[in-house]
Amino acid sequence: MSLLFRTSGTVAGPEFFLKRTGGGLRATRMPVTVAVIERPDGLVLVDAGWSRRTCAWPERDPGRAKRFFLGLDVKPEDALASQLISLGYAPGDVRHIVATHLHIDHIGGAVDFPLATVHCAAREWSAVPRGPVGGYDLRTLDLPKVERHALAGPAALGFEASHDLFGDGTVLLLDAKGHTRGSVAVAVKLAEGWALHAGDATMFADDFHDDASKPPSLYMRAMAWSVAGQREGFAHLLSAERDHGAKVVPSHDMSVYETLPHLREEAWPCAWTRGKAKARKAPKGA
Repeated sequence: MSLLFRTSGTVAGPEFFLKRTGGGLRATRMPVTVAVIERPDGLVLVDAGWSRRTCAWPERDPGRAKRFFLGLDVKPEDALASQLISLGYAPGDVRHIVATHLHIDHIGGAVDFPLATVHCAAREWSAVPRGPVGGYDLRTLDLPKVERHALAGPAALGFEASHDLFGDGTVLLLDAKGHTRGSVAVAVKLAEGWALHAGDATMFADDFHDDASKPPSLYMRAMAWSVAGQREGFAHLLSAERDHGAKVVPSHDMSVYETLPHLREEAWPCAWTRGKAKARKAPKGA
């Protein structure tokens, strides 16, 4: 039982606009990172990337203009539902999808997993009716199974509030509001330490490692629900990494994505893997 990562195609934009550290007109190509978590009762996805429809017909959905603006590069096989088949799973194996936030590049693929329950922060769900003004797609409101969570749990991993998704301390939703009003970072308990999918709380690892006095990138400020919240998010992510040893995974940092496990044989073992191994060994020692 383990954790690996895939990207649902790529998006791109000019470096000076996307990076907190600045840059020129050179295009920066970015993954759309999805975590695939294998648990004893099925698969959990953190985000879902683009849908099969978008990956097959991006000129129709999201449309030619938006595809150009996003620098969207997708192929039919980039949809997560198709990638899971190549990994030896079936789309029906996905039981839960945890949304870092509900922008369409993060949750569009949820329609390809009709058996899955989508989990998000209650504050995030309440923002979706703003539609394109808030960066949302109103079709998200048609998802059939959604559970909305108040992040009323204790501080965890350097974040001020949390929600224990399964009640066993292995998957935590952490309050990372800033990019959107209900953004969360998702922490997964590994056999050793934590992995933390940051969503868009940071675009690149350099963002939260950089001088705290610098403002977020032009893109992050343009898209922000709260710029102050983004700055606080950088501090929380830095604490998660430095004080708690978490492996922080931004959604759109290619240099980080390339270091992650992408195949089942490379996957990071999770806490429940260790527990299952101990349970198997117990009868021998009895």
